[in-house]
Amino acid sequence: MTRHSRPVAIALVALLALAGVAATGCKSTPSSSAIAVVNGVEIPKTAVDAQIAQMKKASPASFEGTLGATVESQYRAQVLNSLIQLELIKEAAKTLNISVTAKQIDDYVSQLQAQYGGAEALATAMKSAGFDMASLRDQISNNLLADAVSSKVTTGAVTVTDAQIKAYYDQNKSQYSTPAQVHAAHILVATKDKALAQSLLAQVKAGGDFAALAKKNTIDPGSKAAGGDLGWAAPSSYVAEFAAAVSSMKVGDFRLVQTQYGWHVITLLGKKAASQQTLAQATAQIKQTLEQTARSEKFGSYISDLQKKAKIEILDAALKKIIDANTALSSGSTATTATN
Repeated sequence: MTRHSRPVAIALVALLALAGVAATGCKSTPSSSAIAVVNGVEIPKTAVDAQIAQMKKASPASFEGTLGATVESQYRAQVLNSLIQLELIKEAAKTLNISVTAKQIDDYVSQLQAQYGGAEALATAMKSAGFDMASLRDQISNNLLADAVSSKVTTGAVTVTDAQIKAYYDQNKSQYSTPAQVHAAHILVATKDKALAQSLLAQVKAGGDFAALAKKNTIDPGSKAAGGDLGWAAPSSYVAEFAAAVSSMKVGDFRLVQTQYGWHVITLLGKKAASQQTLAQATAQIKQTLEQTARSEKFGSYISDLQKKAKIEILDAALKKIIDANTALSSGSTATTATN
């Protein structure tokens, strides 16, 4: 490989934001297994434990070191608060006559399977993230329910002004720029095979079929089938020596470069200069972003109102302290934003 490795976030972990909870019904006195009670419905401690266990499996390093215990407490508070909000969303869904069908869940699972390259690949990703299909379907159902409630309570026109769009563009110009890109192809051979690399360079300079030679000789599995074609990419996405070469080459040039991976016979197939979208070109996308942000904030206010009206008992004093502090901080930030 010639490009830097990039961290790949497992989309499944995002579903933890609204985790499943097995409600234990209404009781006058909370049972010993409860960690919170929302309008008489218990949230069991095991629901929080299960989510933390999944997080630890997906990202064990986050819980290690001297701050590991503090980090875990913060995550426990976040998970518990999400479970509380989920119970309120479920209650709201009943009031609004909203439900999620099995077909909706099936369709979502199918989309995930396509995203991961098939059912087997999804199963592997689920295993590494600590999911089984039953828990995945529960959490998909919860996410779809939350989305449906959000859509219902945030309907109506959202006003986004030209001034807001321009301000957002000015503050986020880098989001609407594309760095210079190159279209390169290479034939990679082992470090010990310098003579082979020199021979291949001579052949392609003499008019040899680059793609055919790449398919026969390259040891890069990622580009072998494509005849060494690496597609379009920013030079910075490659290791330093390779990046320097493709940055200075002209289209049609050939060059031999050594990197940590071995010897590369490189040809440059194309170049694109850096570009910047104008405000006019970016307006539609920015407007959509600002509308989505406004609806998200509106839904957040809706959930906050539900929490204020609900009878909520948090039975873990330490977690209650963290949640109360986070809520106060969030409320303060919202107030500051509103006054600016």
